[in-house]
Amino acid sequence: MSNVYKVIQTDSEFLTAALSQSQVEILELRGDLADFVIDCEGPVQKWSPVSVKVADTYYIRSEFEFRIVLA
Repeated sequence: MSNVYKVIQTDSEFLTAALSQSQVEILELRGDLADFVIDCEGPVQKWSPVSVKVADTYYIRSEFEFRIVLA
């Protein structure tokens, strides 16, 4: 796995990721799995000011970090 990635945070970055079908890695920021990369990687399907949908699962934007792994 590559250690080079870009964190996406803005609506325009989520739009770009969705249009390019980039694989997004999700890192939990809080709770028992803080700083743990969730084993769910896929393209952005939907996003709102509150949540992001990746691989048919919704994630709260304030509780997770979203990364595009760069080649």
